Amino acid sequence: MKPIPPLILAICCILAFSVVCGCTSAPSQASGEGAGIQDVTRPVLETKTDLETALEELDMLAGEGLENVTGMEVVMVSGTAVTETASAGTWVLGVRQKNATSLLVYSRGTWSRFAWSGALPDEPLTLDEIVMPGDLYRLHAATIGVPGKQTDLLLEGGIYTIRSHSDRPDAATFDARTGEAI
Repeated sequence: MKPIPPLILAICCILAFSVVCGCTSAPSQASGEGAGIQDVTRPVLETKTDLETALEELDMLAGEGLENVTGMEVVMVSGTAVTETASAGTWVLGVRQKNATSLLVYSRGTWSRFAWSGALPDEPLTLDEIVMPGDLYRLHAATIGVPGKQTDLLLEGGIYTIRSHSDRPDAATFDARTGEAI
């Protein structure tokens, strides 16, 4: 029998040593505590914000030059999953600016702009002249819904439409300037 060359013997020893060390040098875990495959995704925290706060953040971005609001007309406001305190998971502004339409979306604490080729209402909204959703929800708490239930809010043409997320969805409409039920 021919002797094994020292180089091949050294390579085999190094490979065997690497395999054994790799398998035994990991910290040991008790069975049942994190053993096996684990879900490592972090839960996404859903933040809800009132429209006034979202608009203040948009103004701040505009002041810092990060968002261009010059000549912008807001023609539609939408809130999704609005709570009884008028805080929403997502606020959407339909806007016209320089003969182009876009959607400004506020979600999870940030504003994003998306080009929009779909139809938007013609009548611009003057947000300084309307009742803000927080005030509207306080004024009409009994009409809008039960605490803990969520609604969707749409403001266009000077009219708020609020739809509930219930087994029997209801809708209520309000004048955006006065806050009165229609």
